[in-house]
Amino acid sequence: MEHAFLMSVSGRAPLYPGYCPAIPTTHSGYPAHGIDSADLRLLVRSVWSEFKKNTVVIRMNKSISAQSASMFRSPLKNSNHAFIPKSLDSTDRPDLDKVAFILLDHFSMTSFSVALDSFVTTNLVHPTPIYQTKTYGLDTTQVLSDLGIGLPTDGTLRDVDLDDIFALVICGGYRNRLTSLPKLNAMLVAAHQRGVVLCGLWNGAFYLADAGIVAKESISIHQDNRALMQERFPSVDLSSAPYTAAGDLMTCSGPNSVLDMMLAFIATRHGDNCARAVEEVIGLDRTASKENASPPASLLNRPQLPRELKEAIMLMESNVEEPLCIGELADLVGISRRQIERLFHRHLGVAPARYYMEHRLTQARRLLQQSAMSITDISVACGFVSTTHFSRNYRHFFGQPPTDARR
Repeated sequence: MEHAFLMSVSGRAPLYPGYCPAIPTTHSGYPAHGIDSADLRLLVRSVWSEFKKNTVVIRMNKSISAQSASMFRSPLKNSNHAFIPKSLDSTDRPDLDKVAFILLDHFSMTSFSVALDSFVTTNLVHPTPIYQTKTYGLDTTQVLSDLGIGLPTDGTLRDVDLDDIFALVICGGYRNRLTSLPKLNAMLVAAHQRGVVLCGLWNGAFYLADAGIVAKESISIHQDNRALMQERFPSVDLSSAPYTAAGDLMTCSGPNSVLDMMLAFIATRHGDNCARAVEEVIGLDRTASKENASPPASLLNRPQLPRELKEAIMLMESNVEEPLCIGELADLVGISRRQIERLFHRHLGVAPARYYMEHRLTQARRLLQQSAMSITDISVACGFVSTTHFSRNYRHFFGQPPTDARR
């Protein structure tokens, strides 16, 4: 292996694009010729141990489980969790938490879809599935949405088994007529007594208040329903916030606040990383503007990151096919190699070369799934020196060869 490394430094393509020993290089980051061979050998031996620590050239494992295959360590893991195969061993699967959506007449299809997608996407980005969702009507198995589209359900209220339910989501809507529903009230009271998580979308909070289960908690409801709430339930604290999420009670005032509410819930229950992973799949573009092309979840939009780190990330993103070495990155940003190493470790938890590799593999995954490019062309486009090198790294990080990513 040391011999192979020596050959890469002495003129052949490097095994580890992005790794740059302190030797003269060409503009592309490859070592220049004309170095004294004895000095070169001494240099290689001195950096060999460091290379072994940082190298991502993969030793193939005969059986890579999906759990161990996720080798992403930087924030880019949030973008890739959903594409790492889950373990097929049924003994590793926990019991699923069942979520029941109660669809009221003229329910908001948008609010319902976002809440449902949040649970589904959490299953995708989590190492193992967590939630199972079902829909129910009040007394019919098809409910008309606010878009005039009838949605078939899995049953009616009488089919809901509260002893087997984790969460109950009441889906209201702009044209939903707010009136007491005794059967729904009884179910909400029984669910509350069992510790079931209760959620009201749009004006779903009305039914939570009508069931008498809102005590000191603040709840959110659509602006058009606030006057009625103040008349019917003067003791209920109506929040001016677009959503509330406290304990086993969550409410939101409309479709635009559903995702924020769900992300807060996911972060509380599964951690910030899981919430960011869900956001990167279904909410990355929600507040992007013409003036700021970077979506809110992007690293480049994090105010706490130093300017030099953001510049280094932008340089990496702009130089994928011909990766820059870390020394060259440091020079372009205007700081030392040691400083750039510290910045990446402090703020992203990985070395810059590691982050660079994870970014290139993320780009490769997107090209595999979204284009008809050959694996050879993708490996070149993402800065790998051979398809073998690319395939080994891809398998190590994603738990499957590139060919399987398209199946």
